[in-house]
Amino acid sequence: MKALRIHSLYAALALLLSCACSNGDVWNEVPGKIAEFINRFYPNSELASCDKTGSDYRVRIKDGPGLTFNSEYEWTVIAGYGETIPQMLLFDQLPPPLYAYLEETGVLKSVYSLERDNAQYTVGLQNTSVVYDIASGIIHSPIPPE
Repeated sequence: MKALRIHSLYAALALLLSCACSNGDVWNEVPGKIAEFINRFYPNSELASCDKTGSDYRVRIKDGPGLTFNSEYEWTVIAGYGETIPQMLLFDQLPPPLYAYLEETGVLKSVYSLERDNAQYTVGLQNTSVVYDIASGIIHSPIPPE
C-alpha cells in the first residue's frame, strides 16, 4: 500500500511538472516587450498560447483575455472574452480625452474590448462601442454624457 502511495505521489508530481513546463514553454515564445506588457497589466497570469501569424503575435491568457500585438510589439486588439479590461490598462494605454470620456460617462468598469490602428481606437462595451478618431480627437458614441 505504501508503494502505491509513493507511485501515486510520483505520478502526481510528474503531471504537475509537465503542466508547469508547458506553461513555461509558452512564456518562452513571448517576446520580452509583450511579456512586460502582460506582467504589468495581467500580473501572475498563466498563458494558454502564443502564436505568431505573419507579423502579428496572438497571446491568450488562460481563462482570460486574448491579445494581439503588431511587429512593433504594440497591442492592436485586446478581447476580454467576458472579462473587463483592467482600469490601469485603460488609464495608461488610451488617449487622455478618451479615458476622460469613459470616466465621465461612467463606463470605465464596463470595457470588454479594445482595438486600435493608425486612425482610431474602438472601445467595446457590453452592448455598444465608442470610437475615438486619432486625427480629429472626435469621439463617436451613442452614450450621452451624464
